[in-house]
Amino acid sequence: MSMYRFPHSDGVIRRFADVEITNLITGAAKSAFSLSVATLRGVHPPTVSRLSDRAYYIIEGSLTFTVAAEKFQAAAGDAVLVPKGATHAMEGTAQYVVVNAPPFDAAAEDAAS
Repeated sequence: MSMYRFPHSDGVIRRFADVEITNLITGAAKSAFSLSVATLRGVHPPTVSRLSDRAYYIIEGSLTFTVAAEKFQAAAGDAVLVPKGATHAMEGTAQYVVVNAPPFDAAAEDAAS
């Protein structure tokens, strides 16, 4: 691996629903995981990852998570683990870090109903 620094300015920004995500470390060629910073102001619709376990770390704000049938609050300083295959959604206002292992792949994401 030849890269050690991933400047925020080099990140790839994605937007969907009420979410803005800056992908900083992406792709299996760079790492065994991906890392993104996101801001949510509203609703992150229900989603399921068929590929990756997903960890969220709340930097600021608070979110109501729904993971499978469980609903709970997470605030700044909290971490949440969503195992692959689990439907999850969020609602609230927060900035957070997302780590996917293996790396995020949009083709392995499904909108949940």
